[in-house]
Amino acid sequence: MISVADVYDALTSDRPYRKAMSPYDAKEILLKGSGTDFDPRVIDAFIDAFKKGEMEITAVQV
Repeated sequence: MISVADVYDALTSDRPYRKAMSPYDAKEILLKGSGTDFDPRVIDAFIDAFKKGEMEITAVQV
């Protein structure tokens, strides 16, 4: 769980070397890592919370 939250936060935060990506793009990256980089059960719970709006989603960058 911690690694999924950490990666999501890193992807959606501005860094000195790159701008933050949108929460939706970050979600897709995490989804692609399910079963290889991340436990699929944790990703399933993350996606469910994301779809239900139970996560704080900052303004989407266009």
